[in-house]
Formats: sequence, structure tokens, C-alpha cells
Amino acid sequence: MTPTQYVESLVGGGITVSNVVYTGAPSQIGNFNGTASNIGFPSGVIIAAGPVTGLVGAAGTADAGQPGSGLSDPGLLSVAQSVTSNPQSGNINSTNDAAILEFDFVPSSNVAGFNFVFSSDEYLTYINSVFNDVFAFFVSGPGITGPFASPAGFPGGAQNVAVLPGTNTPITISTIHPGLNAAFYVSNAGGTTHTHNGFTTPIPVELSVQCGETYHFKFAIADCQDTYLNTAVFIEAGSFFSDAVDVTVATVSGDTTIVEGCTDANFIFTRPEGETGDTLVINYEIDGEAIEGTDYNALPDSIIFLPGEDSVVVNLSPFQDGLDEGFESVTITVELVNICGDTIISSGIIYIGDGPILNITESDTLVLCANDSVPLYVSAFGGYAPYSFSWTDTLGNSIGTGDSIYQGISENGFIDVLVTATDNCGFSGVDTVTLTLNQTLSIDTIFIGSATCEPDGYVSAIVSGETTTPEHGVYYSWTNALGTTGPAASVWTDLPSGWYYISVEDAVCTTSDSAFIELLDPPIASLVATPEQGCAPLIVSFDYSGSQNGDAYDLTFGDATSQSSVIVEEMTNTYDGVSAAVFTAQLIVSQGVNCKDTTQVQITMNICGCTDIDALNYEPTANFDDGSCTYPVPPEPLVTAPNVFTPNADEDNTNEAFYLTYENLSELELFIFNRWGNIVYNETSVDPDNINPSWNGLINNSGKEAEEGVYFYKYVAVGLEDTFGDAEPVILEGHGFVHLIR
Repeated sequence: MTPTQYVESLVGGGITVSNVVYTGAPSQIGNFNGTASNIGFPSGVIIAAGPVTGLVGAAGTADAGQPGSGLSDPGLLSVAQSVTSNPQSGNINSTNDAAILEFDFVPSSNVAGFNFVFSSDEYLTYINSVFNDVFAFFVSGPGITGPFASPAGFPGGAQNVAVLPGTNTPITISTIHPGLNAAFYVSNAGGTTHTHNGFTTPIPVELSVQCGETYHFKFAIADCQDTYLNTAVFIEAGSFFSDAVDVTVATVSGDTTIVEGCTDANFIFTRPEGETGDTLVINYEIDGEAIEGTDYNALPDSIIFLPGEDSVVVNLSPFQDGLDEGFESVTITVELVNICGDTIISSGIIYIGDGPILNITESDTLVLCANDSVPLYVSAFGGYAPYSFSWTDTLGNSIGTGDSIYQGISENGFIDVLVTATDNCGFSGVDTVTLTLNQTLSIDTIFIGSATCEPDGYVSAIVSGETTTPEHGVYYSWTNALGTTGPAASVWTDLPSGWYYISVEDAVCTTSDSAFIELLDPPIASLVATPEQGCAPLIVSFDYSGSQNGDAYDLTFGDATSQSSVIVEEMTNTYDGVSAAVFTAQLIVSQGVNCKDTTQVQITMNICGCTDIDALNYEPTANFDDGSCTYPVPPEPLVTAPNVFTPNADEDNTNEAFYLTYENLSELELFIFNRWGNIVYNETSVDPDNINPSWNGLINNSGKEAEEGVYFYKYVAVGLEDTFGDAEPVILEGHGFVHLIR
């Protein structure tokens, strides 16, 4: 660009510029696209102490900053020497490679401002050193006084406004870094969008000016003390403004284009920060080829800035109507009369594009060999890049993604593969890729000769469609299931039964097949054991008469014994031992030395006996109960009674009570009757061993003594319970006479 074009790209509403002059090497100024960067601005102008192209790359790449203009600037030297936080500032005695952009401007309000970012590749190594690169924004004009030189016609001198917000401290790497004013510092370690090691956050500059007056702006940047390692300043495009209200457009793509059904746009209304104290209502006009409510959403007819608000956003979202209308414009215009009495018009415009028709480019592919996987390629145009691709078969099964895949075909003929291209807006299209196989090499037939137990089988392959060259003939390769290789020929003889695999290679392709050689009249083993289970000693007969095509029979019984025979005959074996066991008997039927067949049968030998630990004949080694258990039977109950007793409290206290003597009872009841049949005593005990009913000669325990004489007794005795059986206890009933003597 020309210097004037650079300045005009920075200017927003309410600013008129003139007398643009640039001093420095052409390589030290340029414009930038920051939409994919971390710098903080979508676009603008960059000025550096060396070539601006040195900023292109990743943070790990040094921006040497050479060569520059070779110019110095006394104002910049004064700024560098004034940085009191840098202990080496007094030792800075030169500036080099200065780049200076200056112009006059007339504001349309009492406020003017712009936004910038400072960056340097001297971060963090040269903080507080003499290599403290410097920049400044020198402003001069009515109402401004300052210590720096200003052009003729601006007698008040110039003021540096490139200072920390709210201070008079110039911005350098020694005043903004992780140890000082860290809130304004951004590390670019690992950054991929520009080479400088660090930079500041976006910093606004706001100037108090007089409406309609002419001011002078000078931007200057330079190396200090050396000419190595670059320093730069990014100024945001359109941010130099002096409007009451400015209208800008923001889109996803970064330009003024949006797409139906995909992207939308924001109209951003902005007023200066210094004029945010009051409520402001702005009416605006909507114009353009697109129709509100038909091509895009309905928008409000006015906006309101509340106190403290400096921006309001109006969103425009286009409708997908499926019509081919080309690009249609939408313009929003704000018309205001500023404090100078001038009519200021600010507008923003966007263009709505139709949903695209995607075009897919692909190529059909011819495959010469069935075992080949070939690449399929696809590209798309006509939509909004980037594109994504998905591949499916004709049944809809996914087979890959990306602009290329590998695909094979197993049989002669063709298959179709479908590819869907989807653009960044979600629009898609489908195309078909045809994959055709034309393999001429073929194994037409494999002749098979069956084998007996002698290895006398064979396989023979018949091949057609082979392609040969003087350097490459037709090659055969055989293997069997064990991996043994065969001859390099079309025939393999003297083979036993089994699978055989052949691979044939010509000058173009390789094909393969397999064949199975059957076995004629093989030996078949059959074995029947009678019985298969029983008690030791267990005698088992083995019958293998159902076996076929054998000339030798070997029978192992599983107990380290065996028998062999060349004829079919009955074999027996006795299984014995002191513990239960399972034996596997195995029969091998042989036909010559090459063929054998095997079968097995299991014999279970049990140790039989009584397995109940409570039985009289419990057998601890038995694992099978043969029903022989016997159990103890409770003994018969016995009861005896005396025929006289003397409850007279004699000196030796003998025979004072009448009671029964018994054995093997669980319950006892005793009755005593007088000669008239009246009961004079009755007691029942369910624990006769501890409580034995006894009559002490008193009538029903009343304290009245019974008279001497003969009394009749009766008892009911219940025998012991049968613990191991289900027999009811024995019940004894008895009676007799007893003579009471006092």
C-alpha cells in the first residue's frame, strides 16, 4: 500500500486525514490479517524496527530485525531514556532503524482514539537493559502541550500517548513484563502465529480534542543501542475514530460475506468511551437488495445505549431459501449531527450468498489383481472450504473418511463406492466411484486324487489367463496345513489326506486356491464298556467289535494296564483299590503305520459301603452308599415296685417312701388308690432320671397321714425315643399292691 492507504485503513468514522508522510524502509510497514492469530485484532497496520516479514512464523523462530532504515530519532531517544524502571536507561545513547508514519487529522467530536498492541522478540532476555527498543505516539495540536518536538503550526509541542493506561509511563519491555504490570503482558511461548516472544494485551488510546480542529499524529519506532531483534506495533484497522456512533460489521469469515443457512453477521454500533454517561437512542436505516423478513430476520428500527455502554450488537441471520439469487446486500446507516454541527454518516454493509452446489471430482479405477487395494481420490469445489469426505458402500456401511481411501475388489466385475463431500457450512453432495476388477489369471480347476492309509493321493492345478514376459514366467507354490512346502510345479503327488494350498504368480498378479484330499476307508474306533460304573472290585468287559477297517487293536485300561490284539475279541479288566477313582480306557485302531483312530470311555469305580457316620457299620473309605447301614435300637424299659414301706420316721430313716425302680424310661406317671378306689397320690415326671415320683404316705400331700393297710398302685411308663428310626417309644402299664406299715 501507499502511506496514505495504510493510514486510511486505520481510520474509522469521524476522522479526516491529510499530509501523510512515511519515513523508513518500505519493509518496515505492512498490513496484517489476525483472524487466526492470538494478537487480538482481526486486521490492521504493523510498523516495526526491522522487516515486518520477520514476524511470520512460530515463536521459536528468532526475528532478527535486519536490515532496517538506519535512521535515528531524537524524540524516541528521549522516551527511552525516561523509563525510570529500567536501571540501564541512562546508558542508552542511540536509536537505530527508525520507522515513522505521520499525518494530520481533523476529529468530528471532542474525543478521538485508537487501539494497539506492542510486541517484541527482545522479551524476556533484554528486560532492563540498554537494548530496550522504543516506540511512541506523538500527538500535537490545540489544547495539547508536551516536551517533544512538533511540526511548525503546532507550537505547544507534542505529547507521547503510548503510555500505560492511567499513567505517564512509556510502554517498553521494561515497563510491561511478568514482573511488572503483568496484567498487560501476554507470553507467546509455543505460539504458532508470529515469531515474537511476548506482546501486550490490546491497549486503547483516547485523546481529548476539539471538534473540527487540526491535529498532528506521529507514530515512531526504533531499535535502541543495536540493530538486532525486532520490535513492532500492531494498530487495529478502523479503530482511529471520532464519531458519536460508528457502525462496523463482524462475520465468521472476517470479511463482509455470510452464507444462507450457515453463517450470520453482527452489526456493531460503537460510541466513544468518554461519551457513555447518558442514555442514547439511535435510529438507523436498513437498505440493500436483500429483503428484511424474507431473506433475513427482522431487525429492530432503533438501538439504545444505556449509561456505561459503549457498544450495542444487532445480529443478522440469513434464511436458506434454496433460490439462486447471487449475492444480496444489506446496509445499515446511521446519520447524526455532531457537536461541530456536521452531519456524520456511518454505515456497515454485508453481502448474503446462496447455499452452494458442491461439485465433486473423482476418477473411476481399474484393478488388475483381486488381492490389490488401490487408492481412491476425491476433491470438491463450489462450496465453502474446508471440505470433509465420508465413504460408504452401496448398503450405507462406512468404509472410510478423508480425501483418499484404499479399497479392494475380490471378484471380476465392478463395485460402486459412494463418497459424500460436506463443506464448512454443512452443505453436502454425493458422487459415485466405480471400482472395476479385470484379473485374467485364474486357477480354473484343481484335480484331486483321494488317499488311502498309504500316502498315494495327489493334487493338480489347471491355470488360465496367465501373462508372461521374458523376465517373468508362471510360478507355482504349494503348502500343506502343517506348513510343509511342495514342489514348484502344477502337480503334487504321494500325499496323505488333508488340506493343500496353492499360489500361482504370473507377471501381473498372484492368485490362490485350496483343495482337500479325502481318506478312503480309514480305520474307525468303537468301544463299549460294560458296566461303566460299579463297586470295587469292578470287573468290566470291553467290546470293540464295532470298529472298522483295522488290523491292530491296542486297549489301555487307564490303570497302567493294557492289552493288544490283531483280531476282534472280548477284553476284560478288573478295577480295584481302596479309594474311588475314574479311569479313562482308550482304544487305538490302526491300519498299517500311517492311519490310526482313537476313542475313549470312562470307567467309574466306587468304594461301596455305609456312608452315614451315625450308623453302627459306617465305612469311612466309602464314596457310594449301598444301603447297608444299621443303627442302634433303644433298650426295653424295665419297672419294679416294692410291696411294703414304712413312713414312720424311724431312727435310720429307712423305707420312708414308696417309689418305683426302673431303667430306660423317658416319662413315668404313678397313681396310688385306697381300698375304696379313691386316689390318694398322683404324679407325672417327664425327667424320671432326675425326678422320680414317690409317695410319702400322706393323702394327696395334704399333711394328713394315710392309715396303715393295703393300697393299690398303678403306673404308665414311656420308653426311650428311637433316634435313628421312626418306631414309637414302648409304653408299659403296670399295677400292684403295697402294704403301708407305721
